[in-house]
Amino acid sequence: MNRKSIKIFSVELLLILIAILLIKTINILDYTPGCIFYLRTGLQCPACGGTRCVVSLLNGDIKSAFLFHPVFCVAIIYLFICNIVYLINLNKKKKILTFIYPKPYYAIIFAIIVVIFGFTRMFI
Repeated sequence: MNRKSIKIFSVELLLILIAILLIKTINILDYTPGCIFYLRTGLQCPACGGTRCVVSLLNGDIKSAFLFHPVFCVAIIYLFICNIVYLINLNKKKKILTFIYPKPYYAIIFAIIVVIFGFTRMFI
């Protein structure tokens, strides 16, 4: 591994370990504000469940994370895989799996999916 990839990997690993340590020592959900949209309307917004999804993923409970917010869960796992592939490709002359790297239009597709998910969640 070259120095750049070692630094990136070390920082990412440190951030993940700090997040896991915080999740294990304090209940982070006690310190997060409630959803204003939910408090005002009683309906879940497109992002409701996102924080619980991340906390469940950091605890290693993928099933609960998926049940809290399936779109965020899939997106986080996808970005994690992309990050691993990127770190692997830093050290290779022949790049692998570059087709999974995020493209600009992925953000638009993600936003559309989140809005559709939010509307279906509100009315079901």
